[in-house]
Amino acid sequence: MPAGARKGRLTAVTKIRSRWTETGEGQRNLGRMPALLALVLLLAGCRGDSGSGTAAAPSSTLSTAVTSSSSTNPTTSTTADPAVEIVSRYKQFWEVRFEVNRTPVNPADPRLAQFATGKQLDNVVTETRQRLNQGLAVRRPEPSASKNRVKVVQVVGDTASLQDCATNDGVVYRVATGQVLDDGVVTRSVEATMRRVDGLWRLADSRVVQEWKGVAGCAQSPDFS
Repeated sequence: MPAGARKGRLTAVTKIRSRWTETGEGQRNLGRMPALLALVLLLAGCRGDSGSGTAAAPSSTLSTAVTSSSSTNPTTSTTADPAVEIVSRYKQFWEVRFEVNRTPVNPADPRLAQFATGKQLDNVVTETRQRLNQGLAVRRPEPSASKNRVKVVQVVGDTASLQDCATNDGVVYRVATGQVLDDGVVTRSVEATMRRVDGLWRLADSRVVQEWKGVAGCAQSPDFS
């Protein structure tokens, strides 16, 4: 213990002894003096030892630190690519078109309006009705080479431009007799426009740019996989 600390404790004890002996009450209770001196020394020793340790942080400070740490955890946000949905909806249109032109042919199938709009919807309904009136239907050969190789060119707001390299091997036949009228395979380069109507992408227009017999032309280009 440092000499200064010991001197301070002895001075405090001496002052206490003087106050007790100067009064009558102090003289009456002089017998309790040793116990009082021991208590004073004990308290002084505790105060002196506290300086050598590290004080614990208050509980409120720890709680704040934990809260701040957890609140800064990074969050990840993802934005869906609209091209994925656009291509999917485009391909579904052509699949629905094929389905409604199979026997029994049904130009009133509500799925047409779910995947087409405007001029394209009018065209596919008219085409399907004519096929029904003529007693015709379509089917695919086994195996089939039918495929749509689609690229999204541009998306601006609710309008998307697409390029499609479409190979079609659908067989057109007469339902009553089974007579095949067309079983040729053709590949077409198509430009298409999709529009988002009531929250859903629908085919609004499609135009054939170029055509080849068989699986040829754009179907052999690395630009369309």
